[in-house]
Amino acid sequence: MNTSNIPETSSPDDQLFENLTRNLLNGFIALICILGLVGNGRTIYLLAFSIKRNPFTTFILNLSIADFGVLTSLISAAIFVTVLTLGKTNDIVQTFFFLFFELFSFTYSASQFLLTAISLDRCIAVLFPLWHRCHRPPNLSTLVCSFIWILSFLLSALHYILYQAKSFGSSPLLYQLIMNGLLCTPLMVLSTVTLWIHIRSKSQLNQRKLLTTILLALLFFFLFSLPMNVLYVVYYFGFHHPVLLTIGIGCATLNSSINPLLYFLVGRKKRGKDQHRASYKIALQRVFKDEQGSSEGQQTTKGEFL
Repeated sequence: MNTSNIPETSSPDDQLFENLTRNLLNGFIALICILGLVGNGRTIYLLAFSIKRNPFTTFILNLSIADFGVLTSLISAAIFVTVLTLGKTNDIVQTFFFLFFELFSFTYSASQFLLTAISLDRCIAVLFPLWHRCHRPPNLSTLVCSFIWILSFLLSALHYILYQAKSFGSSPLLYQLIMNGLLCTPLMVLSTVTLWIHIRSKSQLNQRKLLTTILLALLFFFLFSLPMNVLYVVYYFGFHHPVLLTIGIGCATLNSSINPLLYFLVGRKKRGKDQHRASYKIALQRVFKDEQGSSEGQQTTKGEFL
């Protein structure tokens, strides 16, 4: 991030207010990061070790790992920014800050691509249910996730090379964000509209919880993740306002922390007088049970054809 050209014409009172605002925002971001790390960590543990794996939960597991990486990079970078602010700048601190920034770039891209793949997978499932149930390759989710991680790593490596070569200006991440937006946003918009139509038409009653969860995840992505891209582009082209960039980072933090809460809220049942509070594991099982049923149905259908 290019913070060397911040205007120096602001008054001391404005500078004090700006610093106070940034500190409050950074404290809020740190709190959300901690909660998000706990939620995504719990999701990773349950999907990896406690809940039966299926093609769709493979996507969700990888998305949780990517979001966990985003939050880890952000909170780690915040610590190093604090060190830099205290005036203890040295080459080692700057190197570690840049490495955590590269981790953010890597995991942030992976999270966007994975959410796009998840939305496309559900669109195919509702538009072509017979093909998805009977002819979908069983290892497709694993292959897609592997391809996404490799692609995200290559993009981050390209960012690092451009940064070292000082090519494309002082911030090559701008072009990575633009490419991610141009590639992912149209597909996500199409998927969101498709899923919303199918939920409204009540043609997918057996997968209502699953489709609702994905639709909410896509809506929160547009609400929280895209503002960071827009604010970063504005910041890059001359409007140097650190508070706005901090707000953008806060939106990205919320986007990477919100999914576990969505899984729990959609998966829990309405509490009655004699009902106990549902655990997070049970909520996950309720959200993904439709997909588990579909997987079992796919295996049964294949057996009948054989």
